Amino acid sequence: MEKMAKNAKFYKSGFDETTKVKLDIFENYLKEWLPVFLKQRHIKCVQIFDFFAGMGYDFKENPGSPIITLKQINSYYDLFSQSGIKAKLFLNEKYKKIYKDLKSNCENYLNSNQKLRSIVKIKYYNNDFKDIFPELKKEIEKDPGKCPNLIFLDQYGVRYVKWVLEFDKFEHTDFLIFVSSSSLKRFYNTKEFRNALNLSDKDVEMLKNTPYKMIHEAVLQFLKSKLPPDSKLKLYPFSLKKKRNIYGLIFGSKHIFAVDKFLHIVWEINDINGSANYDIYDDEEKNKPNLFPEYIGKTSLQVFKENFENKVKRGEIKTNKDAYFYTLEKGYLPNKHATEVLRNLKKDGIIHFKGSPMVNYDMVVRKERIIKYEKNEN
Repeated sequence: MEKMAKNAKFYKSGFDETTKVKLDIFENYLKEWLPVFLKQRHIKCVQIFDFFAGMGYDFKENPGSPIITLKQINSYYDLFSQSGIKAKLFLNEKYKKIYKDLKSNCENYLNSNQKLRSIVKIKYYNNDFKDIFPELKKEIEKDPGKCPNLIFLDQYGVRYVKWVLEFDKFEHTDFLIFVSSSSLKRFYNTKEFRNALNLSDKDVEMLKNTPYKMIHEAVLQFLKSKLPPDSKLKLYPFSLKKKRNIYGLIFGSKHIFAVDKFLHIVWEINDINGSANYDIYDDEEKNKPNLFPEYIGKTSLQVFKENFENKVKRGEIKTNKDAYFYTLEKGYLPNKHATEVLRNLKKDGIIHFKGSPMVNYDMVVRKERIIKYEKNEN
């Protein structure tokens, strides 16, 4: 009952700025994710799983993830209708009162947008995640090639992050998980946390030595270390600070285009490092004018550009394909950050190539137009 009261208070007080950033990322990703499939003939449906759906709105009528989802589907109604593709929503809310509000708010939205009923099918669930997941797992795995999946796991604990290892088994499935990472920093050495996340002594030591503001990135590294060696899953963090607490989103996908989309979204929020809604690497201080710049450390972006430049000079990055995948792996933007370095190297006469660097998904993956960056002989 205490947790239920806390949840109700959360909605009644209205979404705070951190929650709004989280929901903005979800909305913007959904906006990019949906149209990818709406022009593909083999696609029959898109499936969205919201396992901690909430009530749909806060008490100030700010939309939560279920209503955001319906609004985005509505914005693509013509494409859905023309393609014959259906949208299947699986909305789960554990707490009875919030569940009733969730169902009422979603049905009211559909009643106000009757045309959506021809393309949207909603299944509502009133269960604990661990109880409903085995049932919905079957829906996720049923036919992902024809019905791609997006999973949103929006909860405040940390014990659910272990489900990333389960999601690694899914195909054509992207996910966003919201976690209270600072809880892990505070309680990592307790028996409950160690057992829930199967923490080894090495994991505990790593968490113990992680600076507090970097704890969400440490959670991500912990998850990466648990993935099978042959996993194709790509994981990326976005840290969120609310007063003294650190939360964060973990994005996961096996498709490089999805990674590209996600990174563009978070770099729009923070164009200094694309990693957090606060100055996680002290980059703002490093960017300020200083009388003694030699004593100021380099920003994270400067470090990336320097490393990228050195790899090109050493011949470790030889093509636009190399450049594209390396840049995404490091969490930067190929068509911006890598392209800037390559153009400068060409301008300085260090390398040469015809036309533009062509470090983008369209050229590298879709059209497979691979170009070489040749080093100039001095």
